[in-house]
Amino acid sequence: MEEFDCAYCGEKQDLPFECNYCKDKFCAEHRLPEAHRCVKLHQIRAKRFGQNSVKRDKGIGRQSIFKKVLNKFRD
Repeated sequence: MEEFDCAYCGEKQDLPFECNYCKDKFCAEHRLPEAHRCVKLHQIRAKRFGQNSVKRDKGIGRQSIFKKVLNKFRD
């Protein structure tokens, strides 16, 4: 059986976890993209969230928030 080193900490692993984003192999502690500071994760999140813009109905959103805040100061 082939052993792999965790790409983050270097710990030897018999059954490493492979990151879905960067495809590197990691130990159980660093298997999540956030745990090994995956560079690809930030690129993919930016791309996904950049494509989906927030759509607000009339009267809901920033204007109503500002009105609520201003009304508190007027009282």
